[in-house]
Amino acid sequence: MYIYKRTIKSNQMIEIEYYKSFRRVGKNYGGRSRNKSKSPQKQKIANKLRAIKAAQRIINCNWGIGDWWCRFSAQYGTFETEQDFRRCVSNWFVRIKRRCKKQGIDFKYYGFIECGKSGKNWHIHIILSDKIRRIAQECWRYKNGMDFRPLYEQGNFEALATYIQKDSNGEKRMMSSRNLKRPEVEVREAGKREIRKLERGETIKIPKGYYISKDDDNYNYNDLTGASWYFKLLPLEYRRYE
Repeated sequence: MYIYKRTIKSNQMIEIEYYKSFRRVGKNYGGRSRNKSKSPQKQKIANKLRAIKAAQRIINCNWGIGDWWCRFSAQYGTFETEQDFRRCVSNWFVRIKRRCKKQGIDFKYYGFIECGKSGKNWHIHIILSDKIRRIAQECWRYKNGMDFRPLYEQGNFEALATYIQKDSNGEKRMMSSRNLKRPEVEVREAGKREIRKLERGETIKIPKGYYISKDDDNYNYNDLTGASWYFKLLPLEYRRYE
């Protein structure tokens, strides 16, 4: 059994995980086998939590206060099918990229396409920087179909990440640009002394200017690998949001 410490840095958010594994990091075992340690329902919940954390990391790495959560749509019934709306969005992206290139701006986006219950209200929710939001607004041909909300960092965009990944009916179509920054990930073997401290209930050393988010359940137990620990560290100024 190998014990590892994984540190994930997503701009100002730091996540630390201690976990045990039968596999050594960096060694090829011929592909991943099916996870038999969780029931289908528990695995579904675990996958959803991982998706939310992944979305939160992406947002933290690429956007911040001053950027925008946007909704672009057209009049009801303008697009009969998803294919028609996707063609509209693709042409819109071309116009945005052309203008961004002229201005030397890197075009980044993250969001999803979805449709209302009637099947005729196609729209896109998307995160954009302030400069790109203005260009996107000018390039969108349906002037009454736009809504903009400024990003807020309470919880380090956890609420926004949860909303993006909430898809009970499987109707969202995720979209993202290829040039998004990814979090910095460092994995090393954890010392036995570190694990013994955690088993005794002691907390990790907290970097100056940070605190451990109280919303996180930092202890988990797996029937196969045993105990694991997870800590999310946020800057002290975010404490007022909890």
